[in-house]
Amino acid sequence: MNRRAFLGSLGSAVLASAAGCSALGRTSTTDPSLRLAYDAAPPHFQAVVMKREGWFDELPVPVEDETASCNSIVQLLVSGQADIGMIGTIPALVVIDSETPAHAVSASSKNAFVVLVDESVADLFEPGGDGFSAFEAEAGRPFELGTYPKGSVSDITARYWIQEERGESLDDVSLVHLGGPGAARQALLSGEVDGAVIPEPTPTLIERTTTAPYRRITDVGEFIPGEPAGVTVVRDEFRSEHPDAVEAFIGRHAEATAFIQNEPDEAAEYMSAVYGGESALDVETARAALDSPATEYVTDPHDISSGMEILAKYAHRLGKTETAYGTDRIFDTQYYDRTVE
Repeated sequence: MNRRAFLGSLGSAVLASAAGCSALGRTSTTDPSLRLAYDAAPPHFQAVVMKREGWFDELPVPVEDETASCNSIVQLLVSGQADIGMIGTIPALVVIDSETPAHAVSASSKNAFVVLVDESVADLFEPGGDGFSAFEAEAGRPFELGTYPKGSVSDITARYWIQEERGESLDDVSLVHLGGPGAARQALLSGEVDGAVIPEPTPTLIERTTTAPYRRITDVGEFIPGEPAGVTVVRDEFRSEHPDAVEAFIGRHAEATAFIQNEPDEAAEYMSAVYGGESALDVETARAALDSPATEYVTDPHDISSGMEILAKYAHRLGKTETAYGTDRIFDTQYYDRTVE
């Protein structure tokens, strides 16, 4: 699915939903409110911290915030119904590639994806192993690899790992696009897939609370060092009209990053809550997931420039964007540089 098809597939239905159901609104074009849409998933966890700490209320403009899927946030941004979006890297590139001028102004997380494989066949994926082709020869069917929805960072990371890191063909793999953490966990536990490329805390949750036979064979930090999972995107119109609000937002974002790093016990409580509480993700497991090397929370956009460049080139090659953007076009670092440095 290329960039135009991606936007078209969301199309009028998502726009109508955003217009009719979204809490985001503006009474006039001169209203200085900040309309924030964010995905409350771990790659964008700073938004959850800022919300729960009450920091949105301390920004210099009123904040209207709403949680949504990354796909919906893309449409909210390109249609002008959101000013700032905290979303996955690939959706962010789609926004930047749209006709709505926008830039990424901060990172949120990097090195976030773990590759889990059924331990009975994990040896096939050791260095020098034939991996997917060997699996098909033994099992008589393609390997079924779970990812998040098509076009997500999880999906693109999986494709990069298969093609660029392993040197294998996508034709030898059946990619199973799952709806999110809950769906990924269920698919792994039920044996619907043979492995998955997913972020924390699901890998840690499976390892600590089940006997499911999966092994971590690699993580994205080993083959795309510094790959960004989440970023903050701002429409250029809002940046030019309210630079103080953007700077204040980035300042609070950096404080949220420090909070996750320095107050991990409390951060784990927030992660458990956003996942549905103790029955879905207990605090102890959330705390272990925060200690995992997979997912490093960062605000500095400079920290993800090398990984972003690799991902942007590959996304363009797959037709997700019409242009292979360089980091100078993707990022505007001035707000971070003035506020945090």
